[in-house]
Amino acid sequence: MQNTWRCCFLPVPFLFLFFLCDNALSGNYKTHDIQRLEKENRLLEEELKVAAKPIPYLVLDINKKNIYLKIKGTVLKEFNIIGIEVFGNRHLNIAYKLIERKAMYSPKRTEIKPPQYKAGDGTSSTSQEPDTFDIEDMPSNYTLIFNKGLSLSVSPQYKDGFFLSFLNRLSISIKHIWNSSIVVWNYLKKTPFIRIHAVMNIDDARALYWSLPEKADFIVVKNI
Repeated sequence: MQNTWRCCFLPVPFLFLFFLCDNALSGNYKTHDIQRLEKENRLLEEELKVAAKPIPYLVLDINKKNIYLKIKGTVLKEFNIIGIEVFGNRHLNIAYKLIERKAMYSPKRTEIKPPQYKAGDGTSSTSQEPDTFDIEDMPSNYTLIFNKGLSLSVSPQYKDGFFLSFLNRLSISIKHIWNSSIVVWNYLKKTPFIRIHAVMNIDDARALYWSLPEKADFIVVKNI
């Protein structure tokens, strides 16, 4: 009889331990869900502020490897990212603002001056045509500088071919070394710095540069 009671009550501690662990895991899942919802709410709040303006803005989704050009919440254009890396000594925020674009080569518009008229006949001494550029004139290798120490470095992915594949690997390696050295330099200087390196199709890289509005707002979506 005594052995029977022991057999009956023997599983009780294990059941108690099971329920305890189950509650702890449930608590962890609830905490994770709450944190995820808080991040989603912050993201929605920031985009609502930006979308309220009547000008285009950019959204970078790191997980999906896409950059979206939007206005009023509507996607105007989607740019695909082939590869992406994040370097830096600080955490990514959600909202940024574009300060400037840097490229080794970028088309420069000629300053148009008012014509000078000759005395007497009223004819102009100069005839100046406005510059016209196309997407093919835009650079495919450039850096976008944002506030809060963020920069987005864009490199092109050349089309298939042995020599072009070699150029791709060489370009990515040089960019990786350069970005890493900048991170170390800024760490030693104790200045806030974070850089995103994105490899894109050459056409998408040019189209992104072409479509960038001045002082554009920039939203970063990450690990929600």
